Amino acid sequence: MTVERNTLESLALPDSSRVWLFGAHRILTADEASSICQELSGFVSGWQAHGKDLTADFCLLSRCVLVVAVDESKEAPSGCSIDKVFHLLQSQKEKFDLDFFQRTLLWILKGDDICILDKAEIQAGLDCGEIVGNTPTINMLASNLGDLKKSGLALPLANSWIAPKLKFTHEG
Repeated sequence: MTVERNTLESLALPDSSRVWLFGAHRILTADEASSICQELSGFVSGWQAHGKDLTADFCLLSRCVLVVAVDESKEAPSGCSIDKVFHLLQSQKEKFDLDFFQRTLLWILKGDDICILDKAEIQAGLDCGEIVGNTPTINMLASNLGDLKKSGLALPLANSWIAPKLKFTHEG
């Protein structure tokens, strides 16, 4: 039986666990999501740092935001072990034409959907009032699992990293 890995609650790690968030440049197909989850499942179960097992887990939210978590209280990941996650995700570009490293994108929540937008698209949405300062965005800069769970993964656009680069023309 496959455990669904599509919620933060599916991560069986303490709130102090370190997290990395990776946003895909597009929504994955069901087959792509299944393949990546299968690959990551094998990866985290055998993930090591300097020959010592890491206690790690992951989830894929809305088929576009990947959360990888490690319980550093048991064993801290090394730079080389962290690089392995990045290499695994880079290999998805060749496999599925997926890019998890476009850091200029923002993942905006609209009801139960996620829209993946660049700065120009966000500014256009702000200009016409479709997007406002309190529009929820994925907090891609969270550092631990507790912060993600506490905030519900969302952060108002006005509090996001891109806010200083935007012109807010409508209230909200």
